[in-house]
Amino acid sequence: MHLFFRCLRGLSWLLLMACASAQAHLMVAQKGTLNLHGDGAYLVVSLPVSAFSGIDDDGDGAWSAPELGLHGPQIQDQLKAQLRLRDAQGPRPIDGITLVPTPPDDKPADPVTQLVVLARFKLAHPVSAEGAAMAKGLAFHAGLFGPSQAEQQLSITVTQGPHKQLLVLTPERPEQALFPSGWRVVADYVVLGVMHILTGWDHLLFLAVVLLGGGSWRQILGILTAFTLGHAVTLAWGLLGQVTLGMAWVEPAIAFTIVGMAAWEAWQRQRKQVMPMRFRLACVFSCALVHGLGLASSLQAIGLDTAHRLWGLLGFNLGVELAQCIAAMVLGALGWVLLARLSAPHQQRIRQMCWVCAMLVGGFWFVERLI
Repeated sequence: MHLFFRCLRGLSWLLLMACASAQAHLMVAQKGTLNLHGDGAYLVVSLPVSAFSGIDDDGDGAWSAPELGLHGPQIQDQLKAQLRLRDAQGPRPIDGITLVPTPPDDKPADPVTQLVVLARFKLAHPVSAEGAAMAKGLAFHAGLFGPSQAEQQLSITVTQGPHKQLLVLTPERPEQALFPSGWRVVADYVVLGVMHILTGWDHLLFLAVVLLGGGSWRQILGILTAFTLGHAVTLAWGLLGQVTLGMAWVEPAIAFTIVGMAAWEAWQRQRKQVMPMRFRLACVFSCALVHGLGLASSLQAIGLDTAHRLWGLLGFNLGVELAQCIAAMVLGALGWVLLARLSAPHQQRIRQMCWVCAMLVGGFWFVERLI
């Protein structure tokens, strides 16, 4: 009886591979599925051939039949090294790999640009089809990304019975846990939020422009709070599906907020005036609404765990606020060191120069993102 079930399982896997092979042209590039069932995890994924090293001998960005025939074992080795499933006991072994070369536009005579990979990982313990509890502790790693921007993201849909999870893997985040707990999701997204702010030069530059205007600690706190509330509103609004993200105007608009805010601050100081606090808060809040859409677009591109949507949103927001506070303290300390010993006229000149530089950088980003 045990042998019968093993044969049945093997036949099912062969049928799955045959179907995938027959319809390989339907597999979208950089997309895939990972299905947990019984004691196996079944992977079907389309990868760019540019992600592999040492295979494209003629350097044309595609694989010819001779290159495939010559480097078959090398392709298998790279797949086994870069496609990994692990649990608390360590890496799970791969039972087998099947390769389905896919030429562009499904023209068999053309060189191969995508490789559809079918693989089966053997799990340490069988998983239940009724719940995801037995899948805890598993993590999937994929380290095969091409050089172009379109090839820098891999989307894997994980299924176990009625449960689904979307993994969006990038070179900066090539591994994710399967069906993680709520607290694990919060911790992961806090780190993502921190990294997005600390590597988001447009957000940091806008924050520097605003803080450069100075003020009492209460005013600075009010400005930070306005910025926090503004982008938190549109971040949640966008991620909960109330607005279409990825809009062409969002990124140029973020750059324009830098130009506009820096120009307004410089103009007011040139007239020896200080922007009224209420108007300043309103401007910061309005600009932050645009920045929130940019953050939501970035997070949507990374992938929000649908099973823990609110936890992920909470963690990402906490990470954004933590990074923002760190940036504000660093910028404040740097400003104090540079300006504290200077006279008021000299401080004013340096502020004007910084605002002009911010306008130039923001203007460059604005034009660059429109093209």
